Amino acid sequence: MELFRGLKKAFSTSKSSVYSVNNLDFEKMKNFFSWGNDKKSIKNYLNSYVKNPLVYMVVNKISQTTASMPRIVVDEKGVQVDGSDIDKITSNPNAEQSQIEFNEEVNESMLLSGNAYIYFEKEESDLINDRMFVLKPDHITPKFSKLGVLLYWEYIDEFGRIKVYDVDNVLHIKTSNIVKDDNNYYSTGLSPLEAGWIIVQSSDQKFEAEASIFKNRGIIGVLSSNSDTPMLPGERKRLQDEYDKEMGGASKFNRVKISSTKLSYMQTGMSPTDLKLLEGIISSLRLICGLYGMPSVLFNDTANSTFNNYTTAVGVSYSDVYIPLANKIDAKLSTFLSDKYEVEEYIVVDSSKVDGIKSSTNEVAQLLGGLSPLLANKIVEAMTQNEVRDVVNLRAIDGGDELPTQSNASNPGVNVNL
Repeated sequence: MELFRGLKKAFSTSKSSVYSVNNLDFEKMKNFFSWGNDKKSIKNYLNSYVKNPLVYMVVNKISQTTASMPRIVVDEKGVQVDGSDIDKITSNPNAEQSQIEFNEEVNESMLLSGNAYIYFEKEESDLINDRMFVLKPDHITPKFSKLGVLLYWEYIDEFGRIKVYDVDNVLHIKTSNIVKDDNNYYSTGLSPLEAGWIIVQSSDQKFEAEASIFKNRGIIGVLSSNSDTPMLPGERKRLQDEYDKEMGGASKFNRVKISSTKLSYMQTGMSPTDLKLLEGIISSLRLICGLYGMPSVLFNDTANSTFNNYTTAVGVSYSDVYIPLANKIDAKLSTFLSDKYEVEEYIVVDSSKVDGIKSSTNEVAQLLGGLSPLLANKIVEAMTQNEVRDVVNLRAIDGGDELPTQSNASNPGVNVNL
């Protein structure tokens, strides 16, 4: 009861309050404020990022590549805006993080838990800029009224302190989750790892088995006399020395010498069953890549590749994974910040500076160049100005989504004006 009285008092005095509870066990508090996706499961998803190499490989590549794509701020006409409030806070979200580091943390939270929480802190002083911080998805809890209306957010920081955040200052970005039933008007996103958790657990066991195989693997075989008469110690030492001399060294790796002596051989290396177990790790990699829509060829799985080359796989990863993730987060953040600063500005990826996007559009340009001029002209005439500009790596312009035939009906043979 003392805890809830303190919580009520903190919320009533400030929209962003901080207080501590004496003798409070941090882990118990995190489990106490549980909601949405099971709190233990969310922690498991986050832990898999440091415990499972496959999860780390896929999530880290997506988060880093998406975060590294350069962003610009444009107005409602698509004209780039420099030096605006939104441009300033996205370029320098807080004193501890750069724009790329901030975006990477948002991406990791989305990819692992299906949810990302961004706290906006308004500064009244001109000496300090407004700031944004990414909140840990397993440390935050929404508090509702009896009618299911979201009242405020509770957040437990790394020191075990409870912070109370106003609803208007926290942006919640989430994945779709049609299977969730929260018994209120607020829900959490679905983590890709929740759908594929059995794959993560299976790959964990495979890695443990692999480590055990190599840890416990010593000699690869045992030679023994195939007779009832035991060897004397001196004779056994002489044979061992001769064997080591003739079979030792990297050049003789995994070889067995044939001897005229009557001996029997017992194999102690990995069995075919062990090898099949290790091959199953590649299968897990493909399934985890499938969870995130990533081509497994980007993670050295060339045997399963159906792509013509690595460049094609890179183009698919941009069109199917990196760009959609960036667009989703940028659109939500643009709306959130536009409301804060009362402007109509949008954060977008500067596609002209992204090599992965330029390579795919250059392929289109090369294909057009390989056609006859008459056929290439017909294709270009059926494209909008912005589609043509995209092929030649130019930024979209306002009003460029009309077909040339619509804007030049009186002169259908006119060339597209870039």
